[in-house]
Amino acid sequence: MKTDTARHKAQDELKPRLIAFEITRRCRYHCKHCRANAGLAGGSELTTKQCKKIIASIAEFAKPILILTGGEPMERPDLYEIIEYAKEEGLRVVMATCGYLLDDDSIAKLKKAGVSALSFSIDGANAETHDHFRDTTGAFDTVMRAAEMARNAKMPFQINTTIHKQNAGEIIGIAELAKRLGAICFNTFMLVPTGRAAEMDDAVLDPIQYEYILNELLRIKLKKEIDVRVTCGPAFARICEQAKARGLVAEGAGCMGGKGFGFISFKGDVQTCGFLDIPAGNLVDNSYNFAKIWRESEFLNEIRDAAGFEGKCGECEYVEVCGGCKARAMTMMGNYLAGDPVCGYVPKRGR
Repeated sequence: MKTDTARHKAQDELKPRLIAFEITRRCRYHCKHCRANAGLAGGSELTTKQCKKIIASIAEFAKPILILTGGEPMERPDLYEIIEYAKEEGLRVVMATCGYLLDDDSIAKLKKAGVSALSFSIDGANAETHDHFRDTTGAFDTVMRAAEMARNAKMPFQINTTIHKQNAGEIIGIAELAKRLGAICFNTFMLVPTGRAAEMDDAVLDPIQYEYILNELLRIKLKKEIDVRVTCGPAFARICEQAKARGLVAEGAGCMGGKGFGFISFKGDVQTCGFLDIPAGNLVDNSYNFAKIWRESEFLNEIRDAAGFEGKCGECEYVEVCGGCKARAMTMMGNYLAGDPVCGYVPKRGR
């Protein structure tokens, strides 16, 4: 049995490199896929003081990149104060935004406060697809203008795209658009039917489509014209490993939830990610002790232990590099330890 010291040392090696902090659920858009079910009403959110206490508790334990997300973070009037505080605590701050509140002045203020990069979401290669998915006329033109302003201000940005059955055929076009806009990265999210996206469960990629899309992303990545990352598609790590066996150089990360990545909700709940809505502990209720929750949560430690995974994930030889999507397993199978339901790979043990 491991001693507490040995266990803490092992868990310290799992200190998060990235933490997404959902500082609001207010947003003027009504995107069909929104995991936060964000809207104008928003709901109760943490105070400025509470946000600062959470940031301090993170910084005391680790120095991850802090991703401010929502909702729309720019709906918070204290946004710049939160950014400045996080920077003072030694954290690198980036922000996900819809772009509708961005202008040259606000970008300059974000840079001055301490934001080092932005992310914009583009979910279609044209206005028709993007605006339909975002359920907002003019959303495509808005994000195009926001990206142009960021580029002109020399503010690095990446393009995020949620992939589902309706836009899967536009993936090459979206990647080309991201490259033309000057994005430093094309980051795709494989749809998880949670939040408002629970109504889109029929749009989730099937195993054949999923495998095809991951291989298409590998081809885009190998061109080296734009950096490609995949979120909620951990089998991309397997695809890259298989590519290495063919002499191709490709790196892809599996699921980082609860390990290299953590999520903090608008209520202060610590989660593996924003798509698996299971709290490991609440920071407000636990004296803002992020380290204690991160180290000692039974749920997080269960998620980290691949030996307990079930179904095909439990048999798969790639489980340590991939891990499967536990959020999709939960939303579609009712069991976060089950195999990723969209992965069609047959493990060697199952052949």
